[in-house]
Amino acid sequence: MPVLSGATALPLLGHASHDDLLDVCRRAARTAQSQQRPVLASWATRLRHTDPIALWAHGRTRTDRSLLWRSAWDRGSLVALGTAHDLTERGEDRIPATRASWERLVRDAVTGGQHDEALPTGRGPVLVGGFSFATAATAAGASPRAALPESLMWVPALQIRGSAGLTPMAELRLNAVVHPGDDPEQTAKSLIHLAEECLPERPAPRPEAGPPLPGRLSSAVRELPSAEQWKGLVRQAVDRIRAGAFEKVVLAREVRVSADRPFDLLTALERLSRTYPDATLFAVGHGAHTFFGATPEYLVRLSGSTVRALGLAGTAPRGSTPGLDAEVEEQLTGSAKIRHEHDVVVRMLVDALRPMSGQVDTGTGPSVLKLANVQHMATVVEGRDVQHGLGILHFIERLHPTPALGGHPRKESLSWLQRNEGLERGWYAGTVGWSDALGQGEFAVAIRCALVRGSTASLYAGCGIVADSDPQDEYEETLAKLRPMRQALGLE
Repeated sequence: MPVLSGATALPLLGHASHDDLLDVCRRAARTAQSQQRPVLASWATRLRHTDPIALWAHGRTRTDRSLLWRSAWDRGSLVALGTAHDLTERGEDRIPATRASWERLVRDAVTGGQHDEALPTGRGPVLVGGFSFATAATAAGASPRAALPESLMWVPALQIRGSAGLTPMAELRLNAVVHPGDDPEQTAKSLIHLAEECLPERPAPRPEAGPPLPGRLSSAVRELPSAEQWKGLVRQAVDRIRAGAFEKVVLAREVRVSADRPFDLLTALERLSRTYPDATLFAVGHGAHTFFGATPEYLVRLSGSTVRALGLAGTAPRGSTPGLDAEVEEQLTGSAKIRHEHDVVVRMLVDALRPMSGQVDTGTGPSVLKLANVQHMATVVEGRDVQHGLGILHFIERLHPTPALGGHPRKESLSWLQRNEGLERGWYAGTVGWSDALGQGEFAVAIRCALVRGSTASLYAGCGIVADSDPQDEYEETLAKLRPMRQALGLE
């Protein structure tokens, strides 16, 4: 079989066979022609380990769509660049519709190359992206021209999975959806060209921890709603809770920033990576917008027959000394109000996982998750012996949004938010992540995040409101939750 005419060896691919890539594309083209339907072609090769943040920062400027993922769970990374196929659905059934389309697409995928079974994150081609907090029909103040659609899941044209540890490794995978009549040689050439564009011969130098330019960014800031209006909403929510309308509701607010120069996203991600090493780092590039953050909370992880969800509710600041920090932790764990807020979330997760698992366990109860700026009550809910055939998108459909992001009971609390919050959350409090061809994967809760376009940014924070909530305390909690993104963007 001849090598691709005009093809050149890629420095980062070493001696990877272009013949093998062309063979995969030809087999996919034959299948597509014979069955008269699109067919997914996926080819893999081993790659020397590269810095995922620098790789994403380089590749995102060459494509309109990108994703960066570095898991807090196993330190595995995923960089997704370009688009082989979109699975964009709308409405209340957008998650099950996405799942059904993904299952059809990967069922008869044509694969080849040298994949690395030792990698912990994902097998074969992946589906990446996320879902908004609410749909256009249920979101408060939703705009049909939102920066990110209510569902944006896609198969990347180029994906690089990496592992951490003593012997870091990586796998490059090139994906294409081949339609009847497509030229397989042109498909292979296009994939090689994308790889040449997105994979630098030398990694970009990592920025220092300090600001990229002298001095702090100058900016104009607008709170949505204003501080006093938001505190008034807290009081309204407390009144409804005490009247028995619902048990808990999560109120969010936005801080909109206009800076005197474009934000440096590479530096922002490096700052988040260094300051919050135990958080999941993510970034989604879509056109001119980038949605990114470092979230301490994952929604669900599915590995083998074990599913894990994290109940994260109840927040307190860090103390300035070890002694003061221990005092704050004791107040956090001893607070009846916070314990109630946390228990609401854990009960919902247990109830959601139980019908889909042979056994559900919450361990010894809540622990305290300590971050650089705050500490949280946290409980891992684990379901074992997951029913055969269930993938991670089944769990997303059942869990999203949890009481940690919306409230409890779900219907009543979300209905109140729709009528009263008046905020277009977009993907804040939504979920971001990936699924592999077997349905394994990880999705994180999109908090501690910002939506950036050039020199403008929207930062978000929210608080769980229960019967004993104090408006001023809740407002100050949002300020603490906004600080990671303010610092990352060079605003303080």
